[in-house]
Amino acid sequence: MPQEESLPSRWEILARERNSRVIMCNSPDTYVLADLAKAADRVMRALRNRFTTATEAIEVAQKVQEFYDIILTLHYLIDELATRYQIHYRPPRTVKRLLKAQEGGNGDGDRAKQDQEADDDLADIDKTRLS
Repeated sequence: MPQEESLPSRWEILARERNSRVIMCNSPDTYVLADLAKAADRVMRALRNRFTTATEAIEVAQKVQEFYDIILTLHYLIDELATRYQIHYRPPRTVKRLLKAQEGGNGDGDRAKQDQEADDDLADIDKTRLS
């Protein structure tokens, strides 16, 4: 008799979604972060979908920036602890993009490329002819 294949559970189906993340909490300290991430996702989505006036949009943009600043503060703390206690830490791609965006780029490194190309163009100019 062929073995019956069990149907995937609801959680297994959700875990396969592109925008889902499965978090294994190996420390009681990370449970609070998992709970906060779930709440933050719900609130940030509602914020982005609900503002109706330009003033509200500006206020929401300021709060979103504050949210990202807090994420980067947490990243810096984790990086500091990992470095101090020699624990491997690799910043997530999203954090790297936030850091690049803070430097003036769009998070994809385009700004750095444009700046380098502009510097290269200036280096090629014959400065003796400038008046």
